[in-house]
Amino acid sequence: MKSNLSGVKSLLTLCALTISITPYWQHKALAQENFSPISVTAPQVTFNPPAGKRPKTSQAGASRSIGKCINQAENADVPFSPLLPVSAQGLTVAAHPTVLAYLPQTSAQKVFFSWRDENNNDHYQAIIPINNRGGIISLTLPEDAPPLEVGKNYQWSLAIMCNGQLQPDSPIIQAQIRRVAIAATVSDRLKNANPLETAAIYGEAGIWYETVATLAQLTTAQPDNQNLASNWEDLLTSVGLEKISQVPTMFEK
Repeated sequence: MKSNLSGVKSLLTLCALTISITPYWQHKALAQENFSPISVTAPQVTFNPPAGKRPKTSQAGASRSIGKCINQAENADVPFSPLLPVSAQGLTVAAHPTVLAYLPQTSAQKVFFSWRDENNNDHYQAIIPINNRGGIISLTLPEDAPPLEVGKNYQWSLAIMCNGQLQPDSPIIQAQIRRVAIAATVSDRLKNANPLETAAIYGEAGIWYETVATLAQLTTAQPDNQNLASNWEDLLTSVGLEKISQVPTMFEK
């Protein structure tokens, strides 16, 4: 935990820190403007795990002190966790990717979002307001942050700041991400693809972060679309995230 807390004191003295964060309970109106309805003949989104092994330091979903400032009565069997395959490496093709996490209902007002490179050096850190809310949130590495380098591994972490403080026993999740170059064949298929086709193409290519982020945004835009809801549930269940797939209020508001 010491490495995760490096530089925290200096961060807490800053006046403000900003990051692109889109809680799904606030994203519905925007998403509806960006996506048109999907027909019942749309493709099924599946995930084809990449051939490479997970980094040895991977800690997907490692949470500590989970009862602290978290309402255990609210979806008690759904843990604070990143949306990441249980047994597959999390890949991205983006220099500034979007990651997703499930945040249980909490009394905390803020979370600490951080990135480290494969040499355990700080890459990016920010304090983000959450205002006592729970649900699935998306967090995007901002454009002014250093870009992820192709072929390198990184770790992102999200810690809940109970009572406005970051402590050694703060509830925390960590997840691995590796940037890879997009294959020319995948890039060509994406050129004329609609959002659901885009998610399906990334899934076939084993690019997890773009697959889940695209499908989550699309499902948010059309919460009553049963085909999308089925795609979402099947995708998460297929990678060991069935508990999160059953959260009934993940896309409300």
